[in-house]
Amino acid sequence: MTRFRLAHLSDLHLPMDGLPLGPRGWLSKRGLSHLSWQLKRRKRHLGSVLKSMFADIAATAPGHIAVTGDITNTARPEEFQRSIDWLSQLGAPSDVTLVPGNHDALVTVAHDDGQGHWQQWMRGDGEDPSAFPFVRLRGRIALIGVNTAIATPVFRATGKIGDAQLSRLEKILANLGAQDLFRVILMHHPVTDGLQPGRKALIDRAEMQQVLKRAGAEMILHGHTHRASLTSVAGPKGPIAVIGVPSASGTARHVEHAARWHLYDIDADGANWQVQVSARRLAPDDKFHDIADYTLKIPSSRV
Repeated sequence: MTRFRLAHLSDLHLPMDGLPLGPRGWLSKRGLSHLSWQLKRRKRHLGSVLKSMFADIAATAPGHIAVTGDITNTARPEEFQRSIDWLSQLGAPSDVTLVPGNHDALVTVAHDDGQGHWQQWMRGDGEDPSAFPFVRLRGRIALIGVNTAIATPVFRATGKIGDAQLSRLEKILANLGAQDLFRVILMHHPVTDGLQPGRKALIDRAEMQQVLKRAGAEMILHGHTHRASLTSVAGPKGPIAVIGVPSASGTARHVEHAARWHLYDIDADGANWQVQVSARRLAPDDKFHDIADYTLKIPSSRV
């Protein structure tokens, strides 16, 4: 196969300038989130950083772009409407795959007022393209969108996949593995233990880990933590790489939280796979620079 180039970014937290919160909003969880934005996060997450990242990604000409959630801040209809312009700048829906994050499900929102705006970017290739998990096939690469975003009480940002989605996911992974495809799972919350405190963690990660141990996957990409991480979970043929990126709009003020995105060059390596990973981070000069490069050797799922 020819090399497949995949870009990954997460946690855009798009600007909310000019979006005042009405009286009813202050009575819900949106009120605290909006206050947090006004007092802190609007200075940490900048639209100018996002524009710079989008240009940096475009310059590498990826074959596809993965976005792992938290596009909005308070899940208001106006935010979802605004996000269409940003996503369109990133790429065509056929070239960009999106899964939602906890901020995108901060409170319960009618489908057509909320995540329904993103259906083109969260649409699978199968018979039921609107269902999670969905699958997009790009050559020998299978992009699998898993939804961990649920509405939660105040001071909690937990995620949950749910039994129905886990059952479907295991069948999907097994089927794609039998075809010897490179399976990339996209999800917002990390599946690895210890990356988040309990109030922000994936509730059913143990169940997800068991699915992965039985059915396997080649790589898992996530966001949520606002930190870069490379961890793993057990698979049927050894560890499965689990890779997280910081927020795509984070300023360079604190290196640990500075905006960062990853580029994955995926190649067939004989009977197995090789993935060249390049990490690019925002520097004080307001430009993105390579800060890490490493190679993953991944066994084929072929029996």
